[in-house]
This record gives sequence, structure tokens and C-alpha cells, in this order.
Amino acid sequence: MADDVLPAPPVLDACVLVAALVPTEAHHAAARRLLAQSPDRAFLVPPHFTVEVLAALARRGASPELLAGARALCESNRILTLPLDEALVEAAVEMATIAKIRAGDALYAALAVMESAPLFTLDTDLAARLSTSYPDLVVVTDVL
Repeated sequence: MADDVLPAPPVLDACVLVAALVPTEAHHAAARRLLAQSPDRAFLVPPHFTVEVLAALARRGASPELLAGARALCESNRILTLPLDEALVEAAVEMATIAKIRAGDALYAALAVMESAPLFTLDTDLAARLSTSYPDLVVVTDVL
């Protein structure tokens, strides 16, 4: 039955997970709220997600334990990594040039559009650019 079909899991921007894992991050509470919106669901991510999360944590001086925990979470069944195929690259190129967003952000946004999924991010500049160029894309920031 079509009514029983669950919507696609949200696409998760790496900045949300980083902020959720680091209590000193400015948007730690907002990140925790975003993750709490889907406590029992997986998140869709592009293939560079794990590298982005671990690099951001390492730059912040994260402990080996935090890095190991973050990596385990990135490799868990809550994080569904989709492949970087030609369709995703083409969609990201289009979104990057139309919305004037960074390459990594374009991969998250393109994945959300292709999967008809909301994009969870803390990047309010990205949200603003996408809302102007792609008004049908649901971007959830929860940044108060």
C-alpha cells in the first residue's frame, strides 16, 4: 500500500554529527535536537561523510576514544552511505553552480533531492542559498 511507505531517511550533514559529539560546539544543543527528530531511523550520507566527520573532530583535538566512537557510529547501521555515482556528481555540479554552494555541501543537497529526503544541517548560509534556488527541498536547521 502506498500509504504504508515510509519517507526516505533524512540526509545528514557532517556538521550536525560533529556538533552533537562535541559539547563545546556552539550548536551542540541544536545538533542534538536534530538527531533526536529521527532517533530510530537511519540517515543517508554521501561517501565523503566519514572523512569529513573524523577530520573535523581531529582538527578540534578530539581524543582517540572520541575518534574511535565517531568512526564506529559512521560505520553503524544508522548511517547509510550512498555511492558517488555519475548521477550524484551531475546533480551536485548543477546544484553547486546554481545555488553557488561548496562542493561538499552540493553532494549533501544533491543526495537529498535525488532521494526526496530532507537535509539536516546546521549551516544556515547553505539553507538560505538552497531555499532561494531549490524551494521544494526541505532543509531542517533547528538553529535558534
